[in-house]
Amino acid sequence: MARAHARLTNRPGDRDRNASDAVLLALPPLPEGCDVLVVDDALGEVEDELQRRGHTVHLWRRMARRGVEAVAWPEVPPCSAAVVRLPKGKDAFAFSLDAVASVLTPGAPVFVYGANDEGIRPAGKRMKPLLTDVETLDTRRHCRVIQGTRSESPEGLKGSIAAHRRVEVVDVDGESFDYVVYPGVFAKGELDPGSAALLRTISELPDDARVLDFASGAGILSMVLAKRHPKATFQLIDADAVAVVAARENVPGALVLTGDSWGRLPSYRRYDAIVSNPPIHTGKGRDYSVLTRLVEGAQARLLPKGALWLVVQRQVPVQAMLDESFDDVSIAWQDTRFRVWRCGRLADRFEL
Repeated sequence: MARAHARLTNRPGDRDRNASDAVLLALPPLPEGCDVLVVDDALGEVEDELQRRGHTVHLWRRMARRGVEAVAWPEVPPCSAAVVRLPKGKDAFAFSLDAVASVLTPGAPVFVYGANDEGIRPAGKRMKPLLTDVETLDTRRHCRVIQGTRSESPEGLKGSIAAHRRVEVVDVDGESFDYVVYPGVFAKGELDPGSAALLRTISELPDDARVLDFASGAGILSMVLAKRHPKATFQLIDADAVAVVAARENVPGALVLTGDSWGRLPSYRRYDAIVSNPPIHTGKGRDYSVLTRLVEGAQARLLPKGALWLVVQRQVPVQAMLDESFDDVSIAWQDTRFRVWRCGRLADRFEL
């Protein structure tokens, strides 16, 4: 009862359902038996309906969600149509369109759909470099469906994930790091204030520490900590398959996995430190599911005297959940925007 009381409430809204309904009502008939690429269909409703209509569906999900696998680039045969859920951010959308165009046959229709408050209105302009005949197909349920056509030779098509790779120089407390990023990764290749605060605050790591970076993004926390503790070993996990590609380059030798839950990690592994700057939004809606899974599962994965180092915005009401999951909870650092929490077990529990 107490744990359920302390669990944070998610407010993701109904955008995914409304957007799925909008695109399915707007889709014109496609050629019989069409090979359709379906991108980031969070609820599976678009996939199910297109299969019911007799089409062959090929899925590409960049983000792992609820145990569903994700990949960084679509691994599908040539397709003759695509239905694309608008991703979060202009860079992620451009990346998604490039990946989609790379596996479509010339003349294939592309249907992009999303909610008005997610930025779907200007999406048509951003589709034009790769697609022709771009127009709004339908508007309903506070959503919009935009259609375009894959041209014979799309202008500016990159056609591979490697072509989107870039290296940024990141300064951390006066030290420079070459940081590999791809479009749409967290913080756009910069050191965000929350991660900077966490790196300034983390202490007590043994030289040979075993560290887990949960919701790691492109691996900036582990990249810096690995430089500070060269004998430490690192494991990273993130839901974004593209970020995982970057993290493998940024933290060479680390085990980096795609996923959003503890089940993706080896069950026998225990850690001296778990570090995290977890996401608390899914698109426009607030979503505490990653944070909740992290807190509720972390203690069982810590070694004696190990600690969870967590940074969240001050307004996130996380303390009650932390107090239920850990014996020793403290604010290691805070300012007007963020708090860094240190959560562990009391040492004397293991020394009786």
